[in-house]
Amino acid sequence: MKFQRSTLLLLFLAVSFTGAVYFYEVNVVPSQEAAQENQKQIFTFQEDQVKSFVLTTEERTLRFQRGAIAESREPGEPLWIMEVIESTPTPVETIPPQTPETPETPETTETTEPAPATPSIPATYPANEAYVAFLLNEVVRGKSDRVLSATPQQIRDYGLENPQATIDITLRTGETYQLVVGNRDFTGSNLYAQVDPRRGTLTAQSVLLLSTNLENAVDRPLEEWIQTPEESIEQNRSVPEPLPQEGENQQPPLPDPSQQPEPIEPE
Repeated sequence: MKFQRSTLLLLFLAVSFTGAVYFYEVNVVPSQEAAQENQKQIFTFQEDQVKSFVLTTEERTLRFQRGAIAESREPGEPLWIMEVIESTPTPVETIPPQTPETPETPETTETTEPAPATPSIPATYPANEAYVAFLLNEVVRGKSDRVLSATPQQIRDYGLENPQATIDITLRTGETYQLVVGNRDFTGSNLYAQVDPRRGTLTAQSVLLLSTNLENAVDRPLEEWIQTPEESIEQNRSVPEPLPQEGENQQPPLPDPSQQPEPIEPE
């Protein structure tokens, strides 16, 4: 059975088109989706790459420095250490900062009224690990579904010229990044934000729309950023005590009261 030349040509075109569609679906589409997903991501680094970050709001400036390594830290040793650089009002007086104790001065016969205690700036505290992890998770894994092109006037209208929060991040490699958090949009369901903004430029700039979870992560009282002694004690309780090694002094097992000794019959 002979096929006409036009039939063979149509069959060849159909096979070629099917192969092209298959190649596009298998190779091109996944790479495009991955590229679009990366564009939605705010940053490309991971949380464990963050060495320190500075959180600046209208009320205060806090520096968070990575402390102990999670795998090798001692019980109660903080993962993050927070330093209060500037605060209005002053840092909480109920939790003393971790500063060296001052030597006691000898008693004198003169009686003077004690001066009111005012915490010093900067003051260092163990940082609340849960809230630090929540903030880093929103920064590192946060995504933007929409990117706007804003004029300088719109930058001011979006609250990005005088932002409600600025996060300056330093990685272990020495690279630095900045995230600026502005106002909510007209729907109230998104936040205007910028990554490494170019201040003073007259050209349009990119503005991201982020989740309002970021606002909850940066806007909290100073007391919540501080890890309380009770939380440190709870961490110590969660660490099991090491078992005694072979050859060390071990207490003999207690007798079971349910097992009574057998009576000895007289001879």
